[in-house]
Amino acid sequence: MVDQKRSAAVSALLVLIALSGPTSAQALASTAAETYPSDAFRPTSPTADRPALPALTPAQPAPQSASLKGLEAKPAEPAEALPDSSSVAPRPAPARHLGPRSEDERLHQGLRWDYCGPKPGVTRIAPSSPLDGERQTPIDITADLVDYDQDADLIRLLGDVEILQEGRRFESDRSSYDRSNGDVKASGNIYLELPSIRLVGDAADYNLETEMGSVTKPGYRMSGNANLRGQAEQAWILSEQQSRYQDIIYTTCPPGNSDWSIAARELELDQQSGIGTARHARIRFADVPLLYTPYLSFPIDSRRRSGFLIPTLGSAEETGTDLSLPYYWNIAPNMDATITPRYMSARGLMLGAQFRHLSSFQRFEIDGEILPNDQKAEDEGVRGAYRIKQAGWLGSRWSSSVDYAAVSDDEYLQDFGNRLDVTSVRNLSQRADVSYKGDGWRMLGRIQQFQTVDASIDPENRPYGQLPHIELDVDPGTWGKLVELDFDAQYDYFDHNNAVHGSRLVAIPALRAPLRRSFGHLIPRARLYYTGYDLTDQDEGAPDQLSHLIPSLDIDGKLIFEREVDWLGTQALQTLEPRLYYVLTAYEDQADNPLFDTTALDFSFSSLFRPNRFTGYDRISDANRLTVGLTSRTIANRSGDELLRTSIGQVYYFDKRRVQLDSESDAVENDVSSSLAGELSARLHQDWRATASLQWNPNETEQPWEKQVLQLRYAPDSDHLINLAYRYNLGTQESEEYEDTDLSFKMPLGSNVKLVGRWLYSMLNDETVEAFAGIEVGRCCWRLRLLGQQVKRSAGEPASTSVMLQLELAGLGSFGNQIDKLLERGIYGYQSN
Repeated sequence: MVDQKRSAAVSALLVLIALSGPTSAQALASTAAETYPSDAFRPTSPTADRPALPALTPAQPAPQSASLKGLEAKPAEPAEALPDSSSVAPRPAPARHLGPRSEDERLHQGLRWDYCGPKPGVTRIAPSSPLDGERQTPIDITADLVDYDQDADLIRLLGDVEILQEGRRFESDRSSYDRSNGDVKASGNIYLELPSIRLVGDAADYNLETEMGSVTKPGYRMSGNANLRGQAEQAWILSEQQSRYQDIIYTTCPPGNSDWSIAARELELDQQSGIGTARHARIRFADVPLLYTPYLSFPIDSRRRSGFLIPTLGSAEETGTDLSLPYYWNIAPNMDATITPRYMSARGLMLGAQFRHLSSFQRFEIDGEILPNDQKAEDEGVRGAYRIKQAGWLGSRWSSSVDYAAVSDDEYLQDFGNRLDVTSVRNLSQRADVSYKGDGWRMLGRIQQFQTVDASIDPENRPYGQLPHIELDVDPGTWGKLVELDFDAQYDYFDHNNAVHGSRLVAIPALRAPLRRSFGHLIPRARLYYTGYDLTDQDEGAPDQLSHLIPSLDIDGKLIFEREVDWLGTQALQTLEPRLYYVLTAYEDQADNPLFDTTALDFSFSSLFRPNRFTGYDRISDANRLTVGLTSRTIANRSGDELLRTSIGQVYYFDKRRVQLDSESDAVENDVSSSLAGELSARLHQDWRATASLQWNPNETEQPWEKQVLQLRYAPDSDHLINLAYRYNLGTQESEEYEDTDLSFKMPLGSNVKLVGRWLYSMLNDETVEAFAGIEVGRCCWRLRLLGQQVKRSAGEPASTSVMLQLELAGLGSFGNQIDKLLERGIYGYQSN
């Protein structure tokens, strides 16, 4: 009751003061949110995104004592003047550890620490608007005792002082407020809260008009778009977005945790530009010094900005000591570049660069690297690689796409690693597309060729180039509300220097009458395949011009039966889905046709329902066959999850298959039935799922199992992951045969430690193909990975081993090898967090 009376008295006194003179506080104009362009590149940041963690629930602060020893308050300690950062005199280094000031509960009360460092996805922070002198912002002041000096226009406050002004809070034990200029001088239990930062300290000097001031021996906490905290000897508030600190310790670790920190003579945090700048800085991790630098600039949000990225250091037999120092150049909101000098002690200095550009009509990227002189292979001359990627659009109908990769020699990828992310280790694609989308039809024009980097491939067996490829697709049109007309056409000129080459024209008109109901469908369809060739360097005795006209008929029928079942205590819906698929295709001798883009279709359950057993159009298989398939699904009523799915199918042949890939072979397939193809997918438990794909040939007695893929996966959450797999494929030739086992896992060992690993073992060759194992230790603000790896790149070469280390510091960057990328590739379902 006494406190309420005192607060009321102070409020009444302030009302009288306001009526007797002008209010000195100025109004703030509303901030205009400056949105980063939605079509701009996302930042190239050394900081990995972090998932949300449970919110912290700090204890309530202890109430301050209301008993004071008289009105003659001790004057506030004067704050130091803002130093000149360019002439800082040497002085003792700051403390190495964060003290209790940075743990002050008032800094963290009501704020969540669900991420460390910059907020994921934040790319722009709106700067404060300039002060509007025509507006006046009201000030609400409460205290236990108040004294007003009308001559000096000075208010002296004592005991639980609280000053509120439009989203700002200033608390202290004692303070004075000069109404003539807005200065507030305070001491004792200082607490200053601004929209994006909180500070506690011993003494403060703050101006309510200019929003500038200083705090002695502060602890601070930044929130909103970045979670970071620390303490210093002195802090200067330059604006709501800018602050400067002296003799500081800085970390992005949550309260109660200071595993890594930056100790610096000076630190500037600029939220308007998203940059932190430290001078005479030492980076420490677990009390171990990692790096000293006289100048360090680092991001405090996720915006793109120019500057050096974290260097990478490694060692390998092929390259020796390997050091890369990338520099990121933020040229414009829609344009950037990364320039990467790479020093290899065994080979020399390589220069790499990446340029990206985004406009309203295209995305463009070029990535390349060059080594002028390879010290280990001087006869190779200049070595390098590049890749160009483009995706463009002009209006709603025209679009373009380019993906062009090239290397200087066949050994380049093996010597330096595939930094260009090419589509194939054996062949690099060089493709350019232009497409047009009309009303009910589409046309594609393509130029594509390949650079073969595998010297073991004979020149005549290397892939064809398509110079050009023109494709026309017509959307199905309804005729008489029942019959649908479809038409596809292609023209290609297949180019090759060491094999038959020439042009091919394909046209496929089709008619179908689909009958679809909720209980199934019946779709009869008639096709007419036309292929025409004009060839050069054709085999001796074979014609240069060929054409074929092959009719085909297929009927696809399916029924769906349903019933309610109890699946291990769960109410579910079980289906039974029989399916029949009949194909009749006339025989045409195609032995003189070249094989431009045609191979045998991989046999599986889904391939049983395709009209042609070959890919491409150089072979149209003759067929008089019936596919019988059966699928059953069990679906949970409440969640809709698929609990079980089983499928089995087989093809029954009513005639011999005479069309074969090999034009010199007279082999004819006489089997009356195909192999059995089956699939299984089951949720064994809420966290366990099993899948299987099987192929069994009843016509074989020695090796009836042609393919077996068995997989078991345990994934209750992102921290627990086990993958077990067995894969076997008999293949049609020796190069396609394999049998291996694959084990990969990610398992926690305590709250902050995870074990990761993979073992890929070839049972056919009795050797390990790839194996790695490591440990991942970390919390919200840091992560350390140590990994050992063994890889066997080819059967005739010994396995290579390596040890890799990676340290991630949230808000600062990643040191060492990119182990997280290797884990994402090698462990199915792995997510870096």
